Amino acid sequence: MEFITLPLAGFLIGLLIISLGGGGGGIYVGILTAFFNVSPAVAAATSLATIIPTTIIGTLSHWKAGNVNPYLGRIMLLGAVIGALVGSSCSDLLPISLYNKLTGLLLLALGVQMLLSERNSRRKPSHANQPNNSLTAPHDKRSIAKAIAYGFLGGMMSGIVGISGTAPIVAGLAVLGCRPLEIVGTSVFVLVGISITGFLVHLGLGNIHWTFVGLLVSGTMIGAFLGPVLLKRIKRAVLERVLPPILIILTLAMGAIVFLK
Repeated sequence: MEFITLPLAGFLIGLLIISLGGGGGGIYVGILTAFFNVSPAVAAATSLATIIPTTIIGTLSHWKAGNVNPYLGRIMLLGAVIGALVGSSCSDLLPISLYNKLTGLLLLALGVQMLLSERNSRRKPSHANQPNNSLTAPHDKRSIAKAIAYGFLGGMMSGIVGISGTAPIVAGLAVLGCRPLEIVGTSVFVLVGISITGFLVHLGLGNIHWTFVGLLVSGTMIGAFLGPVLLKRIKRAVLERVLPPILIILTLAMGAIVFLK
Protein backbone atom coordinates (compact mmCIF):
# COMPACT_ATOMS: atom_id res chain seq x y z
CA MET A 1 0.00 0.00 0.00
CA GLU A 2 2.82 2.41 0.82
CA PHE A 3 4.14 2.28 -2.77
CA ILE A 4 0.90 3.94 -3.90
CA THR A 5 -0.23 6.07 -0.96
CA LEU A 6 3.10 7.65 0.02
CA PRO A 7 4.01 9.06 -3.43
CA LEU A 8 0.43 10.34 -3.81
CA ALA A 9 0.48 11.90 -0.35
CA GLY A 10 3.89 13.39 -1.09
CA PHE A 11 2.63 14.93 -4.33
CA LEU A 12 -0.36 16.55 -2.61
CA ILE A 13 1.82 17.84 0.23
CA GLY A 14 4.35 19.27 -2.22
CA LEU A 15 1.68 20.89 -4.37
CA LEU A 16 -0.69 22.21 -1.72
CA ILE A 17 1.35 22.55 1.47
CA ILE A 18 4.97 23.24 0.49
CA SER A 19 4.02 25.44 -2.46
CA LEU A 20 1.38 27.40 -0.54
CA GLY A 21 2.67 27.32 3.02
CA GLY A 22 6.26 26.10 2.88
CA GLY A 23 5.94 23.24 5.34
CA GLY A 24 4.63 19.72 5.44
CA GLY A 25 6.94 18.21 8.04
CA GLY A 26 4.20 17.86 10.63
CA ILE A 27 1.95 16.16 8.09
CA TYR A 28 4.71 13.70 7.17
CA VAL A 29 5.15 12.81 10.84
CA GLY A 30 1.39 12.41 11.28
CA ILE A 31 1.04 10.13 8.24
CA LEU A 32 3.95 7.92 9.23
CA THR A 33 2.92 7.54 12.87
CA ALA A 34 -0.86 7.28 12.36
CA PHE A 35 -1.06 5.05 9.27
CA PHE A 36 2.24 3.17 9.07
CA ASN A 37 2.99 2.54 12.77
CA VAL A 38 6.37 4.27 12.57
CA SER A 39 7.86 5.34 15.90
CA PRO A 40 8.00 9.10 16.56
CA ALA A 41 11.81 9.14 16.48
CA VAL A 42 12.00 7.41 13.10
CA ALA A 43 9.10 9.50 11.77
CA ALA A 44 10.86 12.73 12.80
CA ALA A 45 14.16 11.81 11.15
CA THR A 46 12.40 10.46 8.05
CA SER A 47 10.27 13.60 7.77
CA LEU A 48 13.27 15.91 7.95
CA ALA A 49 15.19 13.81 5.42
CA THR A 50 12.21 14.13 3.06
CA ILE A 51 11.89 17.87 3.50
CA ILE A 52 15.49 18.64 2.45
CA PRO A 53 15.23 17.94 -1.31
CA THR A 54 11.66 19.18 -1.56
CA THR A 55 12.39 22.55 0.05
CA ILE A 56 15.44 22.97 -2.19
CA ILE A 57 13.31 22.33 -5.29
CA GLY A 58 10.62 24.65 -3.97
CA THR A 59 13.15 27.39 -3.21
CA LEU A 60 14.63 27.24 -6.71
CA SER A 61 11.16 27.51 -8.26
CA HIS A 62 10.12 30.40 -6.01
CA TRP A 63 13.47 32.17 -6.52
CA LYS A 64 13.01 32.07 -10.30
CA ALA A 65 9.48 33.39 -9.86
CA GLY A 66 10.78 36.30 -7.73
CA ASN A 67 8.94 35.22 -4.58
CA VAL A 68 11.92 35.12 -2.18
CA ASN A 69 12.89 38.03 0.08
CA PRO A 70 16.64 37.30 0.51
CA TYR A 71 17.12 39.96 3.19
CA LEU A 72 14.56 38.64 5.68
CA GLY A 73 15.24 35.07 4.61
CA ARG A 74 18.89 35.23 5.67
CA ILE A 75 18.05 36.89 8.99
CA MET A 76 15.35 34.35 9.82
CA LEU A 77 17.65 31.52 8.77
CA LEU A 78 20.20 32.63 11.38
CA GLY A 79 17.62 32.44 14.16
CA ALA A 80 16.19 29.19 12.79
CA VAL A 81 19.52 27.35 12.80
CA ILE A 82 20.21 28.46 16.37
CA GLY A 83 16.69 27.42 17.40
CA ALA A 84 17.07 23.98 15.79
CA LEU A 85 20.30 23.37 17.67
CA VAL A 86 18.82 24.52 21.00
CA GLY A 87 15.59 22.59 20.45
CA SER A 88 17.40 19.35 19.69
CA SER A 89 19.40 19.62 22.90
CA CYS A 90 16.17 20.15 24.89
CA SER A 91 14.11 17.49 23.12
CA ASP A 92 14.43 15.02 26.00
CA LEU A 93 13.55 17.53 28.73
CA LEU A 94 9.88 18.20 27.92
CA PRO A 95 7.17 15.54 28.24
CA ILE A 96 5.55 15.09 24.84
CA SER A 97 2.07 15.85 26.23
CA LEU A 98 3.23 19.18 27.66
CA TYR A 99 5.10 20.00 24.47
CA ASN A 100 1.94 19.39 22.41
CA LYS A 101 -0.06 21.78 24.58
CA LEU A 102 2.59 24.51 24.43
CA THR A 103 3.13 24.10 20.70
CA GLY A 104 -0.62 24.12 20.02
CA LEU A 105 -1.11 27.31 22.02
CA LEU A 106 1.84 28.92 20.23
CA LEU A 107 0.44 28.03 16.81
CA LEU A 108 -3.01 29.34 17.75
CA ALA A 109 -1.47 32.59 18.99
CA LEU A 110 0.53 32.94 15.79
CA GLY A 111 -2.59 32.31 13.72
CA VAL A 112 -4.49 35.03 15.57
CA GLN A 113 -1.55 37.39 15.10
CA MET A 114 -1.50 36.65 11.36
CA LEU A 115 -5.26 37.29 11.22
CA LEU A 116 -4.91 40.67 12.91
CA SER A 117 -1.97 41.59 10.67
CA GLU A 118 -3.95 40.65 7.54
CA ARG A 119 -6.95 42.68 8.72
CA ASN A 120 -4.75 45.72 9.27
CA SER A 121 -3.06 45.34 5.89
CA ARG A 122 -6.43 45.32 4.11
CA ARG A 123 -7.13 48.74 5.56
CA LYS A 124 -4.03 50.14 3.85
CA PRO A 125 -3.85 51.22 0.18
CA SER A 126 -3.65 48.37 -2.35
CA HIS A 127 -0.20 47.22 -3.53
CA ALA A 128 -1.48 45.39 -6.57
CA ASN A 129 0.70 47.38 -8.98
CA GLN A 130 3.92 46.91 -7.04
CA PRO A 131 6.53 44.33 -8.08
CA ASN A 132 5.99 40.84 -6.71
CA ASN A 133 9.21 40.85 -4.67
CA SER A 134 8.54 44.21 -3.03
CA LEU A 135 10.86 43.88 -0.03
CA THR A 136 8.27 45.78 1.96
CA ALA A 137 9.55 44.67 5.37
CA PRO A 138 11.46 47.45 7.16
CA HIS A 139 15.17 47.04 7.88
CA ASP A 140 15.24 48.59 11.37
CA LYS A 141 16.69 46.85 14.42
CA ARG A 142 13.27 46.01 15.85
CA SER A 143 12.26 44.20 12.66
CA ILE A 144 15.58 42.34 12.59
CA ALA A 145 15.01 41.20 16.17
CA LYS A 146 11.49 40.03 15.29
CA ALA A 147 12.78 38.12 12.26
CA ILE A 148 15.41 36.35 14.36
CA ALA A 149 12.85 35.56 17.08
CA TYR A 150 10.33 34.03 14.66
CA GLY A 151 13.09 32.08 12.97
CA PHE A 152 14.26 30.82 16.36
CA LEU A 153 10.74 29.59 17.19
CA GLY A 154 10.53 27.71 13.90
CA GLY A 155 13.92 26.12 14.49
CA MET A 156 12.96 25.15 18.03
CA MET A 157 9.86 23.33 16.79
CA SER A 158 11.96 21.44 14.27
CA GLY A 159 14.68 20.62 16.77
CA ILE A 160 12.32 19.25 19.42
CA VAL A 161 10.00 16.97 17.45
CA GLY A 162 11.21 17.01 13.85
CA ILE A 163 8.43 19.05 12.22
CA SER A 164 9.31 21.77 9.73
CA GLY A 165 8.48 24.76 11.95
CA THR A 166 6.60 26.54 9.17
CA ALA A 167 3.97 28.36 11.22
CA PRO A 168 6.28 30.78 13.12
CA ILE A 169 8.17 31.55 9.89
CA VAL A 170 4.97 32.28 7.95
CA ALA A 171 3.50 34.28 10.84
CA GLY A 172 6.71 36.30 11.25
CA LEU A 173 6.89 37.19 7.57
CA ALA A 174 3.24 38.23 7.61
CA VAL A 175 3.69 40.40 10.70
CA LEU A 176 6.81 42.00 9.19
CA GLY A 177 4.78 43.16 6.20
CA CYS A 178 5.73 40.76 3.42
CA ARG A 179 3.31 40.22 0.58
CA PRO A 180 1.60 36.81 0.25
CA LEU A 181 3.89 35.42 -2.44
CA GLU A 182 6.95 36.69 -0.55
CA ILE A 183 5.70 34.86 2.54
CA VAL A 184 5.40 31.59 0.64
CA GLY A 185 8.72 31.80 -1.21
CA THR A 186 10.77 33.11 1.72
CA SER A 187 9.38 30.53 4.15
CA VAL A 188 10.47 27.72 1.82
CA PHE A 189 13.92 29.33 1.60
CA VAL A 190 14.25 29.41 5.40
CA LEU A 191 13.03 25.82 5.70
CA VAL A 192 15.98 24.59 3.67
CA GLY A 193 18.30 25.55 6.52
CA ILE A 194 15.88 24.31 9.19
CA SER A 195 15.42 20.92 7.53
CA ILE A 196 19.16 20.33 7.04
CA THR A 197 19.99 21.37 10.62
CA GLY A 198 17.07 19.42 12.09
CA PHE A 199 17.95 16.32 10.10
CA LEU A 200 21.57 16.36 11.25
CA VAL A 201 20.70 16.79 14.91
CA HIS A 202 17.94 14.15 14.78
CA LEU A 203 20.11 11.43 13.29
CA GLY A 204 20.78 10.11 16.78
CA LEU A 205 17.08 9.80 17.65
CA GLY A 206 16.43 6.74 15.51
CA ASN A 207 17.01 5.03 12.19
CA ILE A 208 15.77 6.69 9.02
CA HIS A 209 13.32 4.66 6.97
CA TRP A 210 14.99 5.31 3.63
CA THR A 211 12.33 3.44 1.65
CA PHE A 212 9.66 5.78 2.98
CA VAL A 213 11.91 8.76 2.29
CA GLY A 214 12.29 7.71 -1.34
CA LEU A 215 8.55 7.12 -1.79
CA LEU A 216 7.59 10.45 -0.24
CA VAL A 217 10.27 12.41 -2.08
CA SER A 218 9.29 10.94 -5.45
CA GLY A 219 5.87 12.56 -5.18
CA THR A 220 6.71 15.64 -3.16
CA MET A 221 9.45 16.93 -5.47
CA ILE A 222 7.05 16.89 -8.42
CA GLY A 223 4.39 18.72 -6.43
CA ALA A 224 6.86 21.25 -5.00
CA PHE A 225 8.19 21.99 -8.50
CA LEU A 226 4.78 22.35 -10.16
CA GLY A 227 3.26 24.47 -7.36
CA PRO A 228 5.13 27.75 -8.03
CA VAL A 229 4.66 27.28 -11.78
CA LEU A 230 0.90 26.97 -11.30
CA LEU A 231 0.84 29.91 -8.88
CA LYS A 232 2.58 32.08 -11.47
CA ARG A 233 -0.26 31.43 -13.93
CA ILE A 234 -2.87 32.74 -11.51
CA LYS A 235 -3.59 36.46 -11.44
CA ARG A 236 -1.72 38.22 -8.63
CA ALA A 237 -4.86 39.99 -7.42
CA VAL A 238 -6.53 36.61 -6.91
CA LEU A 239 -3.53 35.26 -5.00
CA GLU A 240 -3.46 38.36 -2.80
CA ARG A 241 -7.03 37.58 -1.72
CA VAL A 242 -6.80 33.79 -1.49
CA LEU A 243 -3.35 32.98 -0.07
CA PRO A 244 -3.52 34.86 3.29
CA PRO A 245 -6.74 33.13 4.44
CA ILE A 246 -5.32 29.74 3.44
CA LEU A 247 -2.11 30.33 5.41
CA ILE A 248 -4.07 31.57 8.43
CA ILE A 249 -6.47 28.60 8.36
CA LEU A 250 -3.57 26.13 8.06
CA THR A 251 -1.82 27.70 11.06
CA LEU A 252 -4.96 27.71 13.24
CA ALA A 253 -5.92 24.17 12.21
CA MET A 254 -2.46 22.82 12.94
CA GLY A 255 -2.50 24.56 16.32
CA ALA A 256 -5.85 23.01 17.25
CA ILE A 257 -4.79 19.53 16.12
CA VAL A 258 -1.50 19.64 18.03
CA PHE A 259 -3.15 21.06 21.17
CA LEU A 260 -5.84 18.36 21.22
CA LYS A 261 -3.43 15.53 20.38
